[in-house]
Amino acid sequence: MSICILSIGSELLEGSVIDSNSAFIANNLTRYGANVDLIRMVKDDKLKIVSLFQKYSKKYDIILTTGGLGPTFDDITAECLAESAGVSLELNEKAYNHMASCLERAGVTIRQEHKHQSMLPKGCMLFNNNVGTAMGFSLKVNKADIICMPGVPAEMKDMFLQEVLAFIAEKLNLKEQSYIDLHFLSIAESDIDVFIRSLNISKEVQCIINAGKGQVVVKLRSENKTLAEEYALKLEKAFPENFIGRGEITPSEYLINLLKEHGKTISFAESCTGGLLSEYITDVSGASSVFYGSVVSYDNSIKENVLKVSKDILNTDGAVSEKCAKAMAEGVKSLMKTDYAISITGIAGPTGATKDKPLGLVYIGITDGNNTKVYKNIFNGSRQQVRLRSANKAIQLIINFIKNNQ
Repeated sequence: MSICILSIGSELLEGSVIDSNSAFIANNLTRYGANVDLIRMVKDDKLKIVSLFQKYSKKYDIILTTGGLGPTFDDITAECLAESAGVSLELNEKAYNHMASCLERAGVTIRQEHKHQSMLPKGCMLFNNNVGTAMGFSLKVNKADIICMPGVPAEMKDMFLQEVLAFIAEKLNLKEQSYIDLHFLSIAESDIDVFIRSLNISKEVQCIINAGKGQVVVKLRSENKTLAEEYALKLEKAFPENFIGRGEITPSEYLINLLKEHGKTISFAESCTGGLLSEYITDVSGASSVFYGSVVSYDNSIKENVLKVSKDILNTDGAVSEKCAKAMAEGVKSLMKTDYAISITGIAGPTGATKDKPLGLVYIGITDGNNTKVYKNIFNGSRQQVRLRSANKAIQLIINFIKNNQ
């Protein structure tokens, strides 16, 4: 059982478009215990594509391609597959009728050039496209089933999940595995690694650790669902303050769901993060039901006049201080009339540090009106990394604050 992915398109190799399709395909194949052996990008070059089809079809059982199915002159995937298989191109009536129906609904006049998209290898199998105009198709070449899908991510994803994945699973006799993703926030990857090593995880379970943007994701894969679940629960219990959920959930989504669950609202006062925390939250659809707004109090005059931080605090303790963070959180809560509020104030760098206040010093304040807590942090990294880690830490802290005060 061997699988290869070919991403077709000159735009991929010049860097103007990022190949997200391959990652999506590989990720979903992993759920069925199928590992992708090769991912390769290739430009819109007929000789090159035909050469790769002929070479790889002798080595791999499945070749998945994305891109090159459209109506323009550089969409040549069908032509390349036909030549590789030694068959002719012909107008596929089903593919043409599907395309024509989509274009008519969109009010697009069908031109002679559109027929190019429906000229497919003779004898090919079709895959429906519920999102766009170009149907997918496949043909056997040597030992490989070469499956061609659109390059537009939305079209490819729907086609892959609705039709192609089942086709591959049947061909290769694949079974869906236990597939558990555990998300942890504001914790060192090395801390989780040490714990995982102590578990002596069975060879029946594949364990992968991914870290980035302040998060660590532990991925457990196994045909033994009971065993995978056992390890998952051990990891969740080992880091209760950092664990935020399973699956595809982001920290922001988890926080929003938590606020909705308890019928609570929230507001922010940001200084060094400059609205980054607000951006994280508003990236999630439906955030408006729990997030009222924020004040980006970058200048001290905004801290004083809008958030009502006293001049005495600003002059004596400074904007980057425990007292200021406390006053900012309480000030924005009062202003927005929310159930919870968060404040962030710090030194993101590369300038602004003093002997007593180093780069990366960030205070995060959290209040529910009755109880206000301020957390002192020192984050390493560049200016952007400090801002990112501050926002992620704030989400982790408010999640635990809500859980512990319900």
